[in-house]
Amino acid sequence: MGIFDQVMGAIQDPNREASIGQLGQIVSMAQQVAQASNANSSTTQQAASVVGGFVQSALREKQQTQGMDAVLDLVQQGTNDGAGVLPKLFSPEQQSAIATTVAEKTGLNADQVIAMLPMVIPIVMKFLNQGAAKTGTQAQGNPLVSAFLDSDGDGDVDMGDMLKMAGRFM
Repeated sequence: MGIFDQVMGAIQDPNREASIGQLGQIVSMAQQVAQASNANSSTTQQAASVVGGFVQSALREKQQTQGMDAVLDLVQQGTNDGAGVLPKLFSPEQQSAIATTVAEKTGLNADQVIAMLPMVIPIVMKFLNQGAAKTGTQAQGNPLVSAFLDSDGDGDVDMGDMLKMAGRFM
C-alpha cells in the first residue's frame, strides 16, 4: 500500500510532521468516532474508506481549480476543524449523497453518518498532514497529499485500509 509507506517514510523523516504519537492519536480518534456513533471499528473503517474517496475527489477538484497550496491549506485547517472545513469540501447536497452512500455500504443510517462527518474529516486530514514539512526545515510540499491525490489515477487509496494498518502498527 503506497500511501501507508509514505506515512512510514514521513515518520522516519525528521523534516516532516509525522510521528508514532500522531499515528496513535489518529487511531484513537477513529475509535472515539466508533464509540460516539455506536458503531464497531470495522464499520467505522468502512465509513472512513467511503468518506476518504469523496475527500480525495474534492481535493483533486480543489487542486485543479485553485492549486496545490489551496489543498495543503485545506488539509491543515481540516486537522482541527472538521465542521468548519466540511462545507469547503462538500455542498449540503453532496453531504447528503455521501451519507446515503456510506449508509448503503456500512449499514449505518444516514443521520449517523451526517453526525460522523465532522469527526471523520479530521482523521483523514490528520493522516494527510503528517507529510507536511516541519516549521523551520527546508522540506517542501507534502508527499502524503500527493500520494493521496494519486496523480496516476489508479484509485489505489483507501482510508479504511490505512486505519487498519495503522492500528496493527500501533
